[in-house]
Amino acid sequence: MKPTALALLFLLIGVLQTPGQRETTSSSPPADEAKPVRISAIVTDRMGRPVSNLTAKDFELRDDDVVQKLESVEARKPQPRRVAILLDEFHVTDAAAAKMRDVLTTFVDQELRSDDLAVVFKPLDPLPSIRLTSDRDELRRAIASFQGRAGTYEPRTPLEEQTVGRSPALAEINRAQIVLSAMRVLAARLGGVAGRAAILLVSEGFVQTPREYQARALPDLSIVERSANRYDVPVYVCDPGDEAPSDSADEPQAMLRRVVLETGGALFPADSVADGPKVMGRDLDGGYVLSYKPAHGEDGKFHTIKLRVLRRNADVRTRAGYVAAPSAEMRRAMRARVEPEPMRMLKRSSFVDVWAGLTRAVDAGGHVVVTWEPGRLPGSNAKSTASSVALKATTKEGKVLYDGTLAPVRGALEGPGVPADRAEFEAPAGRLQLDMTIFGERGEKLDVDARDIEVPDLKGKTPLVLLPPVVLATRSAREFRDVTADVNAVPAPLREFSRTERLLIRVPAYATAGDTPRVSVRLLNRLAQSMRELDPMPDNPQDGVTQFDLPLAPLAPGDYFLHVIATGQSGKAEERIGFKITG
Repeated sequence: MKPTALALLFLLIGVLQTPGQRETTSSSPPADEAKPVRISAIVTDRMGRPVSNLTAKDFELRDDDVVQKLESVEARKPQPRRVAILLDEFHVTDAAAAKMRDVLTTFVDQELRSDDLAVVFKPLDPLPSIRLTSDRDELRRAIASFQGRAGTYEPRTPLEEQTVGRSPALAEINRAQIVLSAMRVLAARLGGVAGRAAILLVSEGFVQTPREYQARALPDLSIVERSANRYDVPVYVCDPGDEAPSDSADEPQAMLRRVVLETGGALFPADSVADGPKVMGRDLDGGYVLSYKPAHGEDGKFHTIKLRVLRRNADVRTRAGYVAAPSAEMRRAMRARVEPEPMRMLKRSSFVDVWAGLTRAVDAGGHVVVTWEPGRLPGSNAKSTASSVALKATTKEGKVLYDGTLAPVRGALEGPGVPADRAEFEAPAGRLQLDMTIFGERGEKLDVDARDIEVPDLKGKTPLVLLPPVVLATRSAREFRDVTADVNAVPAPLREFSRTERLLIRVPAYATAGDTPRVSVRLLNRLAQSMRELDPMPDNPQDGVTQFDLPLAPLAPGDYFLHVIATGQSGKAEERIGFKITG
């Protein structure tokens, strides 16, 4: 199966190699001298025309809200341009796509120079097709194939049916994630080539994935913006839709406004989409580069930028921040890294709620438990018809640690021929790959789920490691006593409990030899305001695990959080867990 933009849904920062940032740092100062930061900026008058002859006294630049002394301000000269045209077919109508085909073809024919390179990419195109080219015929063919599919959910290929789905609500969630992933990988690819680069996004916008359906580490808009800023790749947006612009933060156009504001690009609505590619090309040819040395030095962290032009009737556009150059020590560590691992397709299915994590340390790895329950599909209060899950767990080297069928954890039957309600196995330190195929009551395939978890190396127990807390629900005093003493008690995936239940919170935390972490758990209300701190129970089921008792009867129905903190000589780690109490 060819990888697509969906393969990047769980890309960790650094999966793609991160070559030197084109205009973030200067070249080769003395080893003991911090490199200056270089920030590109576009300055225009109120008519949108470039403003020339600006000097350092015309700018005020703040780095993390601290005013910086500019060492130099240079007018940029034209260089070869690198352009990625992202055609968001999921969120463009067919009529709007027809209009953009003409605009983009004109741009290729009349605006691209002989030394310019470009790529035309659609969200489900295979990743190897992200290849910058000077072949104008290839670009024209790709543009000619652009068709809008907004509101149309019939899959065109088996791969699309598997990764996007047919349900409109589920498809919209997956489509948004695919487009965000495409933007992220395009920014990284453009950051690896010489010349000035930009992304031209053709989209009518979309509403971001609701947080309750978004798994941790899925790219949201802020992650995409950080990636674009890391590589100094502004995003220009052509919105060919006929819908009138809205200032509401809940409208699809809100994400378009935000991405151009944060990356230093520009937005062109339906009546000016023809100007978008031209302005992008002009901006890449001009503007200024501001150079300064911030007090924080080379720390490898992201820092926010606020730039103001002091000249009257002038506007400035720049990225919202940058990643500082790494220190010499950090560069040595980066050179010691192994080659990036191959990307694999990852997906969180709404058909199931899954708990997957470590319950205790085992040698240099951990004891892994996986359980699941039927999930609620977006827009519905009813649970899915998922009946069983085929789980395969492998190391990144391909060693199979578990391969079997699981029943849902709550209410599972016991007896010969009935699947177990949990998977338990020991895993070495490193990345663990979990692949699940979800089946319905008649044995029909409903969906797939693929996720990775990191198993930390707990042999040396340094630095402090806080494993995923386990929440166990009990319905009687006897059951609570039994679960408290049972190190193998099974965590429930769903974080929804009745007031008649009593929770046992089990927190595994490990640190260096001789350093016993102190674990605390605080109950927060739905506004994340502290209600009370839970008392740790006197007896622990095993070393490194602290237990807490939380009866739910005194609490009103609603949303709550558990704020878990582990502190020790080797550091501090914390995690927040949300849960709901029903009547």
